[in-house]
Amino acid sequence: MEINHNQKKLKDIFENTIDSDLKFEGNLKNLEYYSMFCKAASENQLHKIIGNNVCMFNYYYKKEDSIIMLFSLPINIDESGAKTVAERVMEVITLIEECFITLEFVKSEEVQEDRFVYITAIKKI
Repeated sequence: MEINHNQKKLKDIFENTIDSDLKFEGNLKNLEYYSMFCKAASENQLHKIIGNNVCMFNYYYKKEDSIIMLFSLPINIDESGAKTVAERVMEVITLIEECFITLEFVKSEEVQEDRFVYITAIKKI
C-alpha cells in the first residue's frame, strides 16, 4: 500500500513524539483539550493534518508505553448538519487506522462550547 502525504506526516509526528519528552500524565476520562493543545503549541508540537489541529504526547496506558493522539475538528456554523462533521470525523479515524492498523483506544467527543469535535486515539509503542 502506498503511503500518502497525510499518512507520512502522521507517522513522522508519532515517531518524533516517541523521542520527545512531551508527556501527558492526566486522566483519560477528564481530558482538558484546550490546555493540552496549548501545551503542545508551547513546545512547537502543534501540527495540522487534513485541516485539523493534531498533537501527540507520550502516555502510560494500561501499564504500557503509548502515544495519545488528539485531533481538533472545528464545527462550522454554515455546514449542513451533523453529517458533514461525522464524515470529517470518519476521515480522521480512517487515516489513523490506515497508519497504525491497531489502536488501543479511540473516542470522539463534541464540545459545544469550544465549537470543536475532539478525537482521542491511543497507540502502544
